[in-house]
Amino acid sequence: MRLVAYGAAAVVALVLAVFVVRFIWQRPQRGLLLLAALTPLSGLLVIAPVPGVAAAWKEGLLAVTLVCAFARRGVRRTSPPVHIPYWPAIVVFVAFGLVSALVVYGPIGLVGAKVTFFYLLVLVVLWWAPFDTRDRDHLVTVLMVMCVVTCAVGIFQQIVGPARLVQFGYDFGTQVRTSGPLFRTFSTFNQPFGFGLYVMVGLLVGGAVALAEPRRRRNRIFLWLAPVMAVVMATSVVRAAILGLLVGIIWLAVIRFRYLFAPLGALLAMAVAAFPFLPSSTTSVFFSSSSLGQRGAGWSEIISSILVHPLGRGLGSSGAAADRISTAQGQSPETVTASAGGLTQSTSANYQPDNYYVKTLLELGPIGLWAFLAVILTALVWCVQSARRLPGRDGALALGVSASIVAAMAASLVATYFEIFPLDLHFWLLLGVVGCATAQQDSRSARSHSDRAEAVYRPTSASS
Repeated sequence: MRLVAYGAAAVVALVLAVFVVRFIWQRPQRGLLLLAALTPLSGLLVIAPVPGVAAAWKEGLLAVTLVCAFARRGVRRTSPPVHIPYWPAIVVFVAFGLVSALVVYGPIGLVGAKVTFFYLLVLVVLWWAPFDTRDRDHLVTVLMVMCVVTCAVGIFQQIVGPARLVQFGYDFGTQVRTSGPLFRTFSTFNQPFGFGLYVMVGLLVGGAVALAEPRRRRNRIFLWLAPVMAVVMATSVVRAAILGLLVGIIWLAVIRFRYLFAPLGALLAMAVAAFPFLPSSTTSVFFSSSSLGQRGAGWSEIISSILVHPLGRGLGSSGAAADRISTAQGQSPETVTASAGGLTQSTSANYQPDNYYVKTLLELGPIGLWAFLAVILTALVWCVQSARRLPGRDGALALGVSASIVAAMAASLVATYFEIFPLDLHFWLLLGVVGCATAQQDSRSARSHSDRAEAVYRPTSASS
């Protein structure tokens, strides 16, 4: 009976795969939109009755999209290729990282490099299959809808509580986590960090687009729900997300939406006024200095080690990349650290810097950190410039992406932001769609200029 069930599931999966491939083949841009829509739900695989290989669906979907985009390049193309003005810094960063991984770990180092660089392939897909205006609008809609959906699931989790979620099949200490007396919402993700930071990005990008066109029904609904989503995001107890959201909102206010300063100031005043009345066990979760002190001690040791390893210890020597390499080598990356309520809690045996700048400095040294900062800062300046010259929705999207970059830079101070899925995918996807918008705007401007010039210099019948 079980064999029959597996066979039926395999047939259904095959039919679904054929349908998806055909769907993407017709228009490769759909593959990236599917990724954007489905990646926030990837954590549900933990409790889904599927084999472990199903966890690789996202890499497989991106690979299929890449092949379809290459095969269909130039077919019915009406848009120019994507703009990637920060590509020299990317080339240096990727080349230095790959050499570092291969020199230190050999071929298995590519496993760690995949964690850092794999989703750069999104830019390659967009080069062959650029997003048009409708694709970009659909992407914003997907981001808004998935923020609402994941926050709704987060509210449900807070209602049922951690014990019930463990009964559903989640693991305590991996997906189900607590911080002091607080249960940390993780929604449809595999950990609270991905959920909190994803909602942060959605609120900034979707919020910028919605504020630029508040009369549109989609945008109006999103703005109404934004305060609720911000509160649900805070229940993940991810300080990086809270910090990034505050910095991102201030950025939006400074660049364009000055009226945001009033509600933001009122909110901060209310928070300060309510602080003395909150339980100390709750406030200590957000403002405890012990974890920061532990991180600082580790960072100081790393900085000292740079004198011994000026080119770094090798890409993949810490964080999620180190865990993947350990798994590929047949070693368990987890170690038991505590128990609560009779349930064992484990953490990674590899060093977790909790700061992406320190992680990059540890693995690639000052040269690698310089290359990474060159990518981020170049992309930020370019997005701000694009926001000022792109019209309408594209300008608002570019501004929202710039706010998400600033938020990512702030969050990277206390989290390995660019190793947390699906933040890495969405970072490059959002940058890429801004590149599509600028390329198409420049193409339209060039055609318009050419048409005007032709009209001016075209000889008339009387003068010819």
